[in-house]
Amino acid sequence: MTDTSASCQTLGTEPSFGFGDRIGLATPGHVLAMQRSGHGILPIFPQQSIREMARTNRSPGDVLNDALNGMQEAGWTGPTGGDADHLKTTDDADVTAAAGYSFFTIDPSDHVDEKADGYDEGTLRERFAEVEGELTWLGEYRGRKLTLETGSEIECTEEACLRAGVKYGRAINHAIELACHIAAVQGLAGRDYEIELSVDETDHPTTLAEHYIIADRCLTDGIRLISLAPRFVGDFEKGVDFRGNLEDLDRSLADHAALARQLGPYKLSLHSGSDKLAMYAMLARATRGCYHVKTAGTSYLEALRVAARHDQSLFRKIIAFSRERFETDRATTIFRPLSTRPLRTRRSPIPSNSNDSTWASGPKCPSGKDSRDWVGRSCTAPSDQC
Repeated sequence: MTDTSASCQTLGTEPSFGFGDRIGLATPGHVLAMQRSGHGILPIFPQQSIREMARTNRSPGDVLNDALNGMQEAGWTGPTGGDADHLKTTDDADVTAAAGYSFFTIDPSDHVDEKADGYDEGTLRERFAEVEGELTWLGEYRGRKLTLETGSEIECTEEACLRAGVKYGRAINHAIELACHIAAVQGLAGRDYEIELSVDETDHPTTLAEHYIIADRCLTDGIRLISLAPRFVGDFEKGVDFRGNLEDLDRSLADHAALARQLGPYKLSLHSGSDKLAMYAMLARATRGCYHVKTAGTSYLEALRVAARHDQSLFRKIIAFSRERFETDRATTIFRPLSTRPLRTRRSPIPSNSNDSTWASGPKCPSGKDSRDWVGRSCTAPSDQC
């Protein structure tokens, strides 16, 4: 964990908990919760996704300032991270980096083939032929075998590699490009940073082989992967407890956590973590304290409860608006974007108004420079050595 004068700090592999305050008023309550029950856990008070910001008409700076001011009002003097959540484009990264965030959650879900798990062999090979030229690295994984400390074995069979390539290949490439851009932006500004990769927004659980290929590819390509959010078994909805078989979840968490320790270490991240009371202890035990939990739903529901009790007219307006928006917001993730600019490739030049020579070879996320010697530590070396 870094200890600098910056408002948002990097937290490393310490256990951490993200508080998503969608209305900008809940941070004093989050501070009180940390003071009462958060011993041994580091907080991330400023945390919002790009989609949440767009739908609540707040900027990254608004979210950050509301959380930091709430911390000061409540007397919090400890560290906090700052999570720029579900980033999809370089402009998303730029605007949140400029605001002062330190923890960047990359969401490559637009590049995931959700149907890949159901393809028969013929369809799978057809789809792979469409992406094969973009996945020159995938052949390295064919035939690899790995035994975890849990006793579980991972085998990267031809089918497993084909399916992982079709499902996640383009998403991995996109995540690496965006992470390299973040590395360059933060490096030029002299700011430390951490990367989380989110691959949880799929219908089917992330297999161990998929987890292995995703994480190993990112680490091999130099990504500062501090946490990974796989799609776990069971059902995860915001504001309600885990739904599913707890024994299956326990075994799955143990395997994913063992793989994260073996490859990294990096944290396992639980998204939609609000009120998952049945599994918090299970997650902490499986990861040996190397975890991150991301929440937002509970605080928002409590805010609605306050409105219902104290301003019924306002609550009725909220309900009416929600009903009008329900079908649209349930059916799609399309929203007013903060950015639409496409990714620069690694060899693309910096805009002409910059004279910084460090961009000459592209973003400082050098291919072939394995980041596993960095993961879990603060990085004090120049950005092109991290």
